[in-house]
Amino acid sequence: MDTYNLPVQPRETGKRAAKATRAADRVPCVLYGAHTAPVHFSVETLALRPLIHTSETYRIAFSLDGADHEAIVKEITFHPVTDKPIHVDFQALTRGEALTVTVPVHLEGTAAGVLNGGSVSHAIHEVEIRAMPRHIPGHLSVDISGLDIGDSLTIADLALPEGVEMLTDADLAVVSVQGQKADAVLDAEEAAAADEA
Repeated sequence: MDTYNLPVQPRETGKRAAKATRAADRVPCVLYGAHTAPVHFSVETLALRPLIHTSETYRIAFSLDGADHEAIVKEITFHPVTDKPIHVDFQALTRGEALTVTVPVHLEGTAAGVLNGGSVSHAIHEVEIRAMPRHIPGHLSVDISGLDIGDSLTIADLALPEGVEMLTDADLAVVSVQGQKADAVLDAEEAAAADEA
């Protein structure tokens, strides 16, 4: 998991203060931790862009009032009309304490079934894992190059880094390769014609 250094500023709490923060093109944020009181701060909207437009999980590092913090993004709230971020919750990372997080699943390679006219169905894009902060991966990769039409890979088939426990149901299908619908319709028509004959 890569580290992203986030420039932050302290902020006041309350609806009026939050409105003023957003008017200054900054996003109200809060850091939660099991062993610390909530930490309130704000971030420039542009500074959040690398954390929003990504499929990676990042370790966020920032300093505030002389204290250093490490965290991950827990939840981003967006404006329902403009789709701009209006609030971000961060979860503090504590060394020696396992954390439950969601990480993305990346597909690697080109499935053999695609070369034979099939299509890839990526059913699960994120999985829930539990790990110490130092073991949390930015994403999990799955090689689909060996999949032909009719093949699939489940959660149980994912290779996990050392120290990572999978919490998502092992039987769920992550990705599968399916034949083209047109071929299925043609096969059905041919079968019907054979029955009539």
